[in-house]
Amino acid sequence: MLRVAPPIINLSRQILVSGTAAVLILAAGAGIADASAVGYAKVAGFCFEAQGQQVCLPTISLGHFIKGGGRSITRQEASVQDTLGADSSGLKWCNWRIDWRYSDTNGRTYLTSRGPLHSSCTWGASIGRVDKTKRTLKHYGKACADFFVSGKRRATQCHYITK
Repeated sequence: MLRVAPPIINLSRQILVSGTAAVLILAAGAGIADASAVGYAKVAGFCFEAQGQQVCLPTISLGHFIKGGGRSITRQEASVQDTLGADSSGLKWCNWRIDWRYSDTNGRTYLTSRGPLHSSCTWGASIGRVDKTKRTLKHYGKACADFFVSGKRRATQCHYITK
């Protein structure tokens, strides 16, 4: 009786299909890739009096950095920076804090993480908040940093969190 060996082409195709399926299964289980974003927003004009004139300086910005993937956030940072981009607040700020605010796609806020209140005055020094808390957001939408001075919101910078 004559035996015929299985065709090598069919055997190679079976191995290739099985190997491809295994790679696809592993890739699907790998999860969402990390992503990050950074953005800046102008701080509402800061006014003071100089030689009898009121002078307003809208030259300070709020920088906001966010890292994560999908609805997962692994790190957030925000800082108030002068016009040169130095890590200096540029001015005197009293009773300030930076909050994280999360909104759904309809703009409804569902969570706010209040930052600590700094009741002393900070003159020209670094103003910021770093948060390594891992969060999984309930909804896609926006993640924002809000800068408050004496209870008044002076700047907001947001990142859209989408599928």
